[in-house]
Amino acid sequence: MSTQTTASVIHDIGYKPYTGPRQGRAHIVRALYIHSVRGIFGLGRGPKAKIVPWFVIAVMLVPAALNVYMSSTNKALVMSYGVMGYHLMLFAVLFVAIAAPELVSRDLRHHTLPLYFSRPLRRGDYPLAKMLALFSSLLLVELLPVLVTYVGQIASATSGHEIWLDSRAAFPAVFVAFAQSALLSLISLLIASTTGRRVIATGAIAILFLATTAISGVLEDAVGTTYVSHSVSCVEPTVNINTANGNVYGFGGGQSGPPTGGVSQLCPGVSNENLTGVNGQPDPNKPGYADLTVTYQTPVYSMIAKAGGMIDPVNVVEGTKIWVFDSTDDLIPNPSPIGPLYAAELALLVVVASGGMFLRYRKVSVS
Repeated sequence: MSTQTTASVIHDIGYKPYTGPRQGRAHIVRALYIHSVRGIFGLGRGPKAKIVPWFVIAVMLVPAALNVYMSSTNKALVMSYGVMGYHLMLFAVLFVAIAAPELVSRDLRHHTLPLYFSRPLRRGDYPLAKMLALFSSLLLVELLPVLVTYVGQIASATSGHEIWLDSRAAFPAVFVAFAQSALLSLISLLIASTTGRRVIATGAIAILFLATTAISGVLEDAVGTTYVSHSVSCVEPTVNINTANGNVYGFGGGQSGPPTGGVSQLCPGVSNENLTGVNGQPDPNKPGYADLTVTYQTPVYSMIAKAGGMIDPVNVVEGTKIWVFDSTDDLIPNPSPIGPLYAAELALLVVVASGGMFLRYRKVSVS
């Protein structure tokens, strides 16, 4: 009986081991961060994913574009730096209400990640990448109107002193953009990380911010306000009161005579809503400028109204800005003398929300 044998053959299919550099933990976080930012703005996805983020960006740029036009025609800004963050707050809330669930809720529901990692992803790296992605994306959106307005103002400036005055006026708006982006993104992600259903997460985020804003507004209005007179001095560029367009504030000329000069903008932080008087005279050291003393009325709120602002995260940011920069904005009650409590609450909310994200993902099941 014969035995038939066959020879074994090894086929070379071209497999070669990876011999390149092995990326570490930072590369994993960076890859997840870039992927998350792309997902927030709908890059690499269908048209529906792009509607909300790019709509918010377009709306944010509308007042900035109008400001650039007003600057080019030497007119007062449509929306000053100090009120941008507060007036555009609803669109920032819309942005995070859609973006935060998109970042984490889908992963929670399916227990999967769209990215494939050759090394295990540490639990702490996931919330870190997601928080950085949403914070930086919202920061970009909130800084756009400030930066566009600033560029328009700088392009229309006629002296270095004007540039300095505009830079000083813009700095509180930059602070609001950073603080509001951190607070809104962290709170939104913490809420979204509690459910795998994006619709529920979006509704919870929107309800939280809108409800707290409404409650804070009720406390501000229900107790009534009184007004007191204030004055502030500054140096502003003059305009020709006969040819200038837009708002022109005249000064000089006595009580009955025509004004001898005029300016198109008031001191930083002062609006014309509660304006009571503008006094000034040409600055002898700066031709083309005037030394102004602007008198205006500001509302005086009770301590209940001031403490009520601490209910709303957006008002916490705004109140901290008013206290830190001694702003004269009257969009919310001036928090003094409890301004330090606003700043402390802002820091505490950021720490608690970020810490809550890390604790949450220590317990998330991967099975």
